[in-house]
Amino acid sequence: MNQIWLQVFAVMIGGSALKYVFSNQLMWVGIDLAVLGICYALLKRHPYIDLKKSMSYLGALTTISVLVDLGVVGGEVGNIAVLALLAYMIFGGGLGGGRRRR
Repeated sequence: MNQIWLQVFAVMIGGSALKYVFSNQLMWVGIDLAVLGICYALLKRHPYIDLKKSMSYLGALTTISVLVDLGVVGGEVGNIAVLALLAYMIFGGGLGGGRRRR
């Protein structure tokens, strides 16, 4: 399972690096959406991964990235939002962390 998340992480890093090639904000949004689609294709191949929770998390990350790319929110606010999303994922019930089942 760790291998698939390393692949998703590599796709996200590649998309971020690709953004430095283009100066158009709409291209950045296209790159973000392409990365989300590639991550969906990678995760869909593995039946043991909870696709709904994983895509909800990745969709929220993409939304934050698009808002920062378009200048709707600043970079600092975007970083705080990503940290809040990460804290929710770990402590508040996202992707299996923080929930206790009886």
